[in-house]
Amino acid sequence: MPSGTSAGRRHRDDARDYLRKAEPADMTDSVVLDVLLGLLLIGYLVYGFRHGLLHSVGSILGVAAGAIGAVLLIPLLGSWIPEPGWRIAATLAVLLVLLVGGQVLGASVAAMIRRRMKNSGLRAIDRVLGAVVSVLATALVLSMVSVSIAALGVPLLSTSIGSSVVLQRIDALTPAPVKTQLAQLRATVTNDGLPRIVEALGGPVAAPDLPTAAPASAALDRAAQSVVRITGNAYACGQSQSGSGFVVAEDRVVTNAHVVAGVSEPVVEVPGKGAQAATIVYFDPTDDLAVLAVDGLTAAPLRLTTTLAVGSAGVTDGYPFGGPFVSLPAQVISVATTDVNNIYNTDQSPRSIYTLAADVQQGDSGGPLLSEAGEVAGVVFAKSATTSNVGYAVTMEELLPVAQSAEGLVATVSSGDCIDG
Repeated sequence: MPSGTSAGRRHRDDARDYLRKAEPADMTDSVVLDVLLGLLLIGYLVYGFRHGLLHSVGSILGVAAGAIGAVLLIPLLGSWIPEPGWRIAATLAVLLVLLVGGQVLGASVAAMIRRRMKNSGLRAIDRVLGAVVSVLATALVLSMVSVSIAALGVPLLSTSIGSSVVLQRIDALTPAPVKTQLAQLRATVTNDGLPRIVEALGGPVAAPDLPTAAPASAALDRAAQSVVRITGNAYACGQSQSGSGFVVAEDRVVTNAHVVAGVSEPVVEVPGKGAQAATIVYFDPTDDLAVLAVDGLTAAPLRLTTTLAVGSAGVTDGYPFGGPFVSLPAQVISVATTDVNNIYNTDQSPRSIYTLAADVQQGDSGGPLLSEAGEVAGVVFAKSATTSNVGYAVTMEELLPVAQSAEGLVATVSSGDCIDG
């Protein structure tokens, strides 16, 4: 049976206590972080000018190697260190050692090359380029590492990072293709458990053509403001997890159960409004649906519609690879009730699902299928294992009962076992 369909009174106080912990970071925390980040960027500006481009490139390559190592190691710390306080300390220590160690090694190699430069004119150009490249590279490294730290699900760290003006500004100035590439790099060590389903669902054998363009409307633009990114760390599996979700009621977000499976402290990021810690109040591994409670959530609930008919156009909204928000066109190929595995592939049960002509990727799980009017018509949960451009979403037959009860769910429930990716 799904967890969270009834709320025991004895759990209500625990849920409220947790939600109080999940309040947005105190302004002091984010201001201190912004001051430190500002000083770091200024420091690298000066560093790049003093040492020049070659030295800076060497340092950057070293820091980048250290950052990649950190992205790989940080999720594993949770499985090695269960106590939150020590986990934070270990994360910061590992991050410092890898970044500084990488910089020192890269700078040493570059310094040997730079000593051979005799032309003073080249040295002046080298200094200016070094300053620019150092700041840009440092900003990108901060962006990549901060997402990995935020995904640990530690409320203090996650909300401070999500509220940082400096990090928000870096994100706003980073070109979308660069953010996508960084997200795909992180996705190599991030799991969202996105199911790959074979033709048992009656999907097309040949890859369908994708709709040429997503419908454009003010309603769809408004709906996008209520589509959130969800991250967390499944400590038992030693992995970060990332997916999408949407606001379905006041302070309530719907996503897939496999996105938060094994996660004790998920983090919800509202577009342009930073990150907030959440608690799981509904978890159904059979129909792959979950509800998160987020205290003080500012995004508006989305309107619901009926199940779309075959041939209907729509939109899938989400955060592929845990990167920037993407809204893509979709078309309903079929609607059917068929036996589908639960998230652990241990049992099957009937589920009403759409087969979609859509570009569904890791990180899109839990995002809404929207009608052209910007209303929720389903929840994306899988892609085809064998056919390109085919995705799957549950219909309103599965979603509506959960959405209607979401606001009344307050008791924290188990997120089950993680799915080792």
